[in-house]
Amino acid sequence: MKQILVEYDRTLPLKGQLEEVQREIEAKSWKTVVFHIYSGVLDEELLQSLAGELSGLYPDAPLAGTISAGEIHSARVMDKGVLISALLFESTEVRKVAYDDVRGNETETGRRMRSEIDGQEDLVAVELILPGTEFSTRLLFDELSRCNPDVKLFGGYAGGHSMDIGEHFIFDGAGLSDNKIFMLEYIGEDFHVNIDKSVGWQTLGHHFTVTKADGNRLIEIDGKPAVEVYEKYLRIDRNDHFAENTFEFPLIAKVEEDELLRHTITVEPDGSLILAGYVTEGMHIYLCFGNPSLIVEKVNERIENVRRFRPEAILIYSCSVRKSFWEKYVNMEMEPFEKMAPTSGFYTWGEVKRNEETKSVLEYNITMLTIAMREGKPENEEIPPLTINDSVLQGQASLMRRLSTLVSATTLELQNAYRNLEVMNKRLTELSERDALTGLYNRRCFENATNKCLEQTAAEGGEMSLVMMDLDFFKKVNDTFGHAVGDSVLTELARLLEASVAGFPGGMAGRWGGEEFFVLLPNTSREDAAAYAERLRKWVEAYPFAGVNHSITLSLGVLTTNGKEERNLIYKNIDDCLYAAKASGRNRYVQYRQV
Repeated sequence: MKQILVEYDRTLPLKGQLEEVQREIEAKSWKTVVFHIYSGVLDEELLQSLAGELSGLYPDAPLAGTISAGEIHSARVMDKGVLISALLFESTEVRKVAYDDVRGNETETGRRMRSEIDGQEDLVAVELILPGTEFSTRLLFDELSRCNPDVKLFGGYAGGHSMDIGEHFIFDGAGLSDNKIFMLEYIGEDFHVNIDKSVGWQTLGHHFTVTKADGNRLIEIDGKPAVEVYEKYLRIDRNDHFAENTFEFPLIAKVEEDELLRHTITVEPDGSLILAGYVTEGMHIYLCFGNPSLIVEKVNERIENVRRFRPEAILIYSCSVRKSFWEKYVNMEMEPFEKMAPTSGFYTWGEVKRNEETKSVLEYNITMLTIAMREGKPENEEIPPLTINDSVLQGQASLMRRLSTLVSATTLELQNAYRNLEVMNKRLTELSERDALTGLYNRRCFENATNKCLEQTAAEGGEMSLVMMDLDFFKKVNDTFGHAVGDSVLTELARLLEASVAGFPGGMAGRWGGEEFFVLLPNTSREDAAAYAERLRKWVEAYPFAGVNHSITLSLGVLTTNGKEERNLIYKNIDDCLYAAKASGRNRYVQYRQV
């Protein structure tokens, strides 16, 4: 295969600018020619005319055009130009399918795309070109994630050079659209593609939790307006430059062992943030920052991976935030790729990639997606090792790199301390709720849970049951075998009680105190509660408790209620039942009268 790049000049005839492409077509029998147009020029009339003329010259060649936040020509950013990329394949077939009216029909569109993908034999990879981030992409990608797991997916979102311009269209010979998706299918046994992303943004501080979200609208973080995370921790005020000021400190979510970065597009009057990418409630998110040293390290790892692949053509779909971050050093992280193969692409408003392990199709931000392509086995000579030349990072940039290293190390220490604190708090919570010896819920915690269950039962008009029990002649166990054996008996009984309530949704066992225990059985009738008590009585009587040469038995009180009686009366009645069981000979249960 081969890639030919043309920097389009509107003052010259298009046919003349495509002479190298035409010579290749005439000199060799190529199976497929694919055109991409990446445009930083938002002249709709110009782009429609260009796409129409290109389609007229090569009617059999798939064409996908997109506006761009930066056009990548030979691994360097153009100055708001129009770039045409021609990919020529010897044996690979490339099919283009366009999907219209996507907005509001994301799930159905995803199903149609999945059906198309699963119906293709020898399909290796799928490329998606999408118009901005106006769709409910999660619905779309949930469907695509279910397609043939062997098919790789990648792509990018259209978007202009400025966040203030709401243009997000894609185009081809049929026209321009902001409600359409282009899907390019790369088909053939000899086609090989190596796709991965590079990030390098690093978390700051401890995580927050998304408590309210709607698609790409982040409404609340930890129960407070989302904007407050920037106001409190970074002193970034709500003004016309809010999105620009937060670019260097996006949010990052950890999902399925993957990292999803999200930068802010706008801040709403209610303090919610419109993000470039969806978020979901319950997500743990962090503030993060671009660490130049880490970015270089991650991209160098990717360069080595691509070098070993030995590509014939490379596409780079990179987030516009990376371009803003690097500013005058923007070409630095891309240039080594051009030394391996002709490299083209564009700066996006979001990147798409399928996770190779989970097979989920995900939407990313602030990543540099590199797509290395090749037909057949590598025929070119082995490529010498390559790395980014970061010697330009001197002066202020060098100082920034050292400060980033300091922040990185400090953040890691703080995160470790926070995690330790979380572990300690969890342990303290457990200690406050659990009985130290048996590990069962203690009396205070059990009473709280029982009272909540009583309230819910009364409100819903159902019934619930309680079982209170006492070990018979337990003092004799301690006096005869010692307190260590007695403690062991209590601990073993606790395990039996936990197992006994496993079949009751919401069932709970607790230690009331000493040798008294309690069981809560939500949504359980009088008959089922009696059956449970008898099963438990027999189980304990037959159980071989360690260190005791005679059986242990239980006396039990059983009560079923609709939750409407006074709490004190409920506890008194079940206690009376327990003592009635003990007074009538032990090793039995007594059930309170029907409600």
